[in-house]
Amino acid sequence: MTATDLLVVLGAMALFGAVAMMTWATGRLLAAATRLENATGEFTAAAEPLVAELASSAERAANEVGRVENLIDISGEIADRVDRTTGATYRAITRPAIKGAAIAEGTRRAAKRLSGRSTSTR
Repeated sequence: MTATDLLVVLGAMALFGAVAMMTWATGRLLAAATRLENATGEFTAAAEPLVAELASSAERAANEVGRVENLIDISGEIADRVDRTTGATYRAITRPAIKGAAIAEGTRRAAKRLSGRSTSTR
């Protein structure tokens, strides 16, 4: 066997080893890809109901926000009505009371004058 033959045999053995290593690595990558595909399918199967539930919860929360906004608007309207009613009640009570006090004071002064006493105020 010559040196060239020896080099050819060694090169062929090296190539055979490289092909064997590439075949082994390809098999491992294929197995990993299969496991990844299975895991992705399991994740998708588990996540889809959760995403649907999350969407439902978000929709319910949006509806609740709408209800709360309506309640806030209604409570603001009620507060305005109470303010207007309080003002009207205050005016309805105080004006006659002031007029009554003024009439009483006028009557008292008139009575003092008619009786001849002094009308000076305290």
